Amino acid sequence: MRHQLFEWNECSSITSPASASTDKISISNQLEIFFEILHAEKTPRINRYEVTSHEGVPGGAFQSMSGGSTGHPKIVERSCASWVLSFDANNDFYNLRGTRFAIFGSITHSLALYAALEGLHLGCEVHHLQGLMPVTQLQYLESKNIQVLYITPTQLRHMLSAKYNNYHLESLQYVFIGGSSIENQTLKKLYEIAPNAELKQFYGSSETSFITVSDRCAPIGSVGKAYPNVEIVLGEWPNQPVSIGGTGRVWVRSPYLFSRYVDEDNFNSNKVAGWVSPGELGKLDVNQNLFILGRIDRMFKIKDQSILPEEIENFLLTKEDIIVVALVRKSDVLRGNRAIAYIGTSKSVNIEELREACIALSPVLDGSFRIVELSTDKFPFLPSGKPDIYQLEQWDT
Repeated sequence: MRHQLFEWNECSSITSPASASTDKISISNQLEIFFEILHAEKTPRINRYEVTSHEGVPGGAFQSMSGGSTGHPKIVERSCASWVLSFDANNDFYNLRGTRFAIFGSITHSLALYAALEGLHLGCEVHHLQGLMPVTQLQYLESKNIQVLYITPTQLRHMLSAKYNNYHLESLQYVFIGGSSIENQTLKKLYEIAPNAELKQFYGSSETSFITVSDRCAPIGSVGKAYPNVEIVLGEWPNQPVSIGGTGRVWVRSPYLFSRYVDEDNFNSNKVAGWVSPGELGKLDVNQNLFILGRIDRMFKIKDQSILPEEIENFLLTKEDIIVVALVRKSDVLRGNRAIAYIGTSKSVNIEELREACIALSPVLDGSFRIVELSTDKFPFLPSGKPDIYQLEQWDT
């Protein structure tokens, strides 16, 4: 069933302007090996610095890593067909065939891998901008007339931290933003230099692929409505939905779901009878726009009161010069837990003023709450460009 495999279209190319270091294989070589393994009827696995070959799966499959922001990443296996379906859907909606793509980050992250494979499959130029300074990224996007950009909110904030007033990305048609929520302030900055771009914030995970995608009518804070052929249910279990407007665990059923976790045979509470949960809480408005409140495995209690770290993170990200935020818990004998917010900044900010504002927003934080400021080059990131929550939790601060 060769037609279900990804194809490297003869019109496609991939360019990486930042030279690869001597100990890492380039993205183009990684993808060449990926396609060789796949078309030899084996299953390619994208590892941190290499692509390895594993037992073939009927119909064609590949393996990648989950995000791992709160712990060790898992190996996720999915069929090629599950992504080819969305390649075709996106091309139908956005006419992507033959355009010029730009991607950020390592292809060990599912967003970068997805974008690279979609571009190559649809006969596009793919430009991989990992390793470039923010101002160089902007120069490159402008000079190469990039039309489609796949990027995470953190990567976008980092790029826009450059002095961008002299850059005009007139050619940008679509900006697909995935990985976490994005604040209005950052979107306004992007519109200033890319006035012709349509911003498509989408929600999904390594296991689910697309769940929702936004449009110009999506309310502020929403990740949009269900992607075509996606069903969404909120509840403790998919057969126990909450009432309209209620908050519940997000469950998804669609043709884009992953197949299995490799080397995990035990029951997994995130996968039940054809439904998959990305492990997050959400709510739907009356128009079926989805709002994500936070990850269930990141919730914790301070003095028996629950706190969602994302609420504080999203608030801090609205402040000028803050590029990335991660709020983590630390053990505390008296309170059970206390909270520390690590912030990556482009220049120094007023920590005490920010701390007081956070406590006013969420009084459960109390006087034990701290904010630790880091330069972005000292901030620990995953290959996806997301903060490494697990590493920050281990820091002795």
